[in-house]
Amino acid sequence: MMWSTKHKPKKKEDISLNRKALDEIINNLMNAPILVYGHIGSGKSTIIEVAAAELDCEVVEITDDNIDNAVSISQTASLSGRKKLIYLNNPQEIKKIKEVGRLIKETKNPLILESSDASHKRLRTLKKKCAQVNIRKPTSASVAKLLDEICVRENVKADKILLREIADNAGGDIRSAVIDLETIAKGRKEIKKEHLSILESRDRSVDIYNTLSRILVKKDFDDAVKSTWNLDLQPRDTLLWIDENIPRVYRDKTDIYRAFYYLSRADSYIGRIYERQYWGLLRYATPLMTGGVNIAKRNKIKPSFFQFPRYIIELSKTKKERGLKKSIGSKLSLKLHASNKIIAQQYILLYRTLLGEKIVSPDILQKKYRLSSDEIEYLLG
Repeated sequence: MMWSTKHKPKKKEDISLNRKALDEIINNLMNAPILVYGHIGSGKSTIIEVAAAELDCEVVEITDDNIDNAVSISQTASLSGRKKLIYLNNPQEIKKIKEVGRLIKETKNPLILESSDASHKRLRTLKKKCAQVNIRKPTSASVAKLLDEICVRENVKADKILLREIADNAGGDIRSAVIDLETIAKGRKEIKKEHLSILESRDRSVDIYNTLSRILVKKDFDDAVKSTWNLDLQPRDTLLWIDENIPRVYRDKTDIYRAFYYLSRADSYIGRIYERQYWGLLRYATPLMTGGVNIAKRNKIKPSFFQFPRYIIELSKTKKERGLKKSIGSKLSLKLHASNKIIAQQYILLYRTLLGEKIVSPDILQKKYRLSSDEIEYLLG
């Protein structure tokens, strides 16, 4: 398990940074929706998770995929009978922003919005309807103290000045600081000044196009490996971008073969990461899909524009169908006491058959489960 996960605070007593903000959330969450905002890596998500645990709430995330059903989701308790904590990460990116406003107005469960850009123009109206809690960027001294506590738990001897340098290099990003600490301390009993050479001052503005250029165009293994350090994308999504653009940039067939060989090995590790939830395997996947793909290039490349992954485009085309499946699943699960996954795999097919054979009336089904006309139409095939 990665140290950023292993040493993540689980309860209120574990929170040493922004404790006042945590108390403010816990004390006010049941009274009004809250907008939690702050610097990237300042611990916003962790504080929200701890607040949910303290209030015994089940976190339910609202995204573009289920925003159409957000209000109905927010007006019921969870299957376990616990309160739901309705959670939106970066609400300014939700396409149907008016639905977020409606959710704030009509929710019967506590609601939290989290954003790293509270000044975004799409949040102007929403901010007026929410209490606001600022998760302040931690000082280097406080981050260094946190790193020292982790070193004690991991039985790693570290000089205080060394830890301060790691904290300074992270620029107030707690997650990055812990990852950096693990990078130089894993497998060592003591970390020294010389071990800092493998780290570099972080640039938070890295985007996918910059990353692709460093992997596919330039010839530098170390730089290619470092290119994803600050990239705000899941490993699977990063792999899809690389997969899409290898044949667009690499000209030689042998280079393409070698690149996809390394990429397939990385994909295998990423699959295990999601299956086992063991993020330690990322240390093998990342060099393969970045540095491996980079050194596969031994011949001239062709000039090309980077292309958005077709796989993600195809997913967007089936978004409505997947959204209907999810919404039907959430409504049926309340009556059938089965998970959305089981309903999608078994019950939707069953009801399609029953409707097709006219054993069940669409009107009865619609009334029983409060299905919309679109949902009934989907079940009718």
